[in-house]
This record gives sequence, structure tokens and C-alpha cells, in this order.
Amino acid sequence: MNYIHPTALIYPGVVLGENVYIGAYSVIGSPPEHPDLIDPRDFEATRVNIGDNVTIREFVTVHSGVEFATTIREGSYIMAHSHIGHDAYVEEKCVIHTAAIIGGFSVVGKHSRVGLNATLHQHTHIPTGTMVGAQAFVKGKWNNIFRVLAGVPAKVIGENWRLREKLEKPNNGEGEE
Repeated sequence: MNYIHPTALIYPGVVLGENVYIGAYSVIGSPPEHPDLIDPRDFEATRVNIGDNVTIREFVTVHSGVEFATTIREGSYIMAHSHIGHDAYVEEKCVIHTAAIIGGFSVVGKHSRVGLNATLHQHTHIPTGTMVGAQAFVKGKWNNIFRVLAGVPAKVIGENWRLREKLEKPNNGEGEE
């Protein structure tokens, strides 16, 4: 059963999976902030897909897609004051920490974590198992899985070996990557 706080605003056409939690004052499916969209009042299609078992906490904004549906996949957890930009794709079991910003057309690989106040510039792709440190600024397409990124601009500072070991254990319910 889904829970949507009475103060949350869900635009028409947003597709919610099962067991979704949406916290107070969140806005899901609003028109995108996009320079080619002259007047947001003229934007009709609300294209957001939220998977099963997703938690979206207080004051989160998720903008509708321009070219593709903005998507948050199964089991992801979006903390308070975060923003998911238009056409972004957050894969399974990701954690977006408080006040993180995911720019438009960005992809967050499954099991990734984006740290407190971190920013992914538009068109950024981070692969499976990436840990983005607090306040990092990440730009571009990253290829190596299970890495730790930190800094401004972000650099690889190590391997996310704890997550790799956890996911590679037999019978952990996740299967191998």
C-alpha cells in the first residue's frame, strides 16, 4: 500500500509502483526546468515512473521528463531536500542523500549512493556501486564500477570494496553483478 503525505503534490500521470512512500511537501512530476520549455504552463505530459518499494522523503522534487520518463527504480531511497532532474534515471536500490542534486539526463547506476549535498551535473552517468562523497561535484560519464568519487571536481579516490563484497556473497538475495 502506498503512503502519500497530504501535503505532497503528485502531478497527473505520474506512475507509482507498490509500497511507495512520499513524504511531506514533496513535488513529483512537475514541469521540467529546461531552456527549450518556454512556458511550463504549456507542458502537458507528466512523465515520471516510480518503482516498487521506493521511499521519497520530505521536500523532494522530481521533475517530469522532456524526452524520456524520469525514473526512480525499485528499492531506491531519496532523502529530504533532494532533487531529481528531468529525464534522470535512478536504477535499483540507490540512495540519494539529503540535499543531493541529480541533473537532467543523468543516470545513477544500481546500488549507488550519492552523498550529502553532492551534485551530478546534467548528462552525468555513474555506474553500478558508485559512492559519491558528500559535497562532491560529478560531471561526465564514468566507466569503472564500485568506485568512490569525491572532491570538486570529483576524482576516483578508491574502490567501494564493502559493497562489492556484500553483493558478491552467495545467498545475499542480490545475485552477482
